[in-house]
Amino acid sequence: MDLEFRAIEKEDLPQLRDWRNKNHMRHRMREWRLLNMVNQQDWLERVSRSNTDRMFGITVRGNLIGVCGLCHINWKDRHAEISLYIGNPEYRNPEMWGQVLDKLRQIAFREYGLHRLWAEVYAFFTFGITALTQAGYEEEGKLRDTVWHDGLWWSSFIYGLLATERRKA
Repeated sequence: MDLEFRAIEKEDLPQLRDWRNKNHMRHRMREWRLLNMVNQQDWLERVSRSNTDRMFGITVRGNLIGVCGLCHINWKDRHAEISLYIGNPEYRNPEMWGQVLDKLRQIAFREYGLHRLWAEVYAFFTFGITALTQAGYEEEGKLRDTVWHDGLWWSSFIYGLLATERRKA
């Protein structure tokens, strides 16, 4: 499928802003407010200078389809939180999520020498839960009533993957 990761460039920011501002995307993320270009530029500047965040543009045949990364990397204890969204609806499917999660796993464990990856996912985002499970992540915990969405309180789940564990599917 020609999936590649690349650096995120300033020219990508309008597209990222537009994807992030779509309702179905915003409500699955911690940053739920509508974003403008100042927010996007601040974010890019912060992650570009960070020693604990590695963000990548996801491309297929050279076309940007989303963003992923390793966040809050703890180099001493060798773990990181994963971040992932696919903005292009043509590629928003389980196969693509699996490929992106696998590539992130390889970078984290082989290249960076990390031991553990983890993700927080809201209970209403069943697609994300399924993708993480299929990629070998195990449910590690539940945070009760962490997000208000569509007039209800929803819990979030923490999923984790160790370097010694293999992909299930």
